[in-house]
Amino acid sequence: MLAGTAWPEQSDKEKVPDKSPAQPHNAGQPQPPAETQPAPPKPSGETKPQPRFTPPAKPDNPPEHEVKEKETSKRPVGSLILTVKLALLADSRLFHYELDAEENELTITLTGRVSSEEEKIIASDVARLVPGVKAVANKLEVSKDLSRALARKQDDNITVLIKERFAKSATLKTANFDVKTEEGVVSLSGVVRFQVIVLEAAEAARHVPGVRAVKTEKVRLEGEG
Repeated sequence: MLAGTAWPEQSDKEKVPDKSPAQPHNAGQPQPPAETQPAPPKPSGETKPQPRFTPPAKPDNPPEHEVKEKETSKRPVGSLILTVKLALLADSRLFHYELDAEENELTITLTGRVSSEEEKIIASDVARLVPGVKAVANKLEVSKDLSRALARKQDDNITVLIKERFAKSATLKTANFDVKTEEGVVSLSGVVRFQVIVLEAAEAARHVPGVRAVKTEKVRLEGEG
């Protein structure tokens, strides 16, 4: 550099800016404290009682229609008269008799016929044991000939059933047996060609309910004297 040379002074624009941080305008003045949020309240050890829910009070007396519905639902579906009749039929000592029963205010009235005083008492006991029966009015008649009449009726039924069985078989239908029943004992009579037909008839009669025995000594084979 030459001595005496004068350098031009830098203008304000060419001066290097000061990199030190700018001070705020109100530097040196006291700053207000920063806003702080309030602290959450501390939980208390005591719990507040919750209000209890009280349902609306029901009336002491329910509506009339509800009472009727409940009473109807509690009533038994069956009939007291039918229950008594079924009980009479379930007793083997009374099974063959045609007995009837009527009901009036839980009092059962029995009508019909039996063969003995003992059976009349049995009918009262059977009806009285039926749940719901308060009293029994026994108007059954005692007929000593009733057992004979029932036996004859049963024999007639057996004879009809045997003839129906014979009619279903071509062999027995052609044989044309005569059938009689007395106290459950069946008697066959007639004329056939072969003895095996007699056996077939006796076997068919044996399977009819109520038959106690089958007699065939009155059946004759063709050619026998």
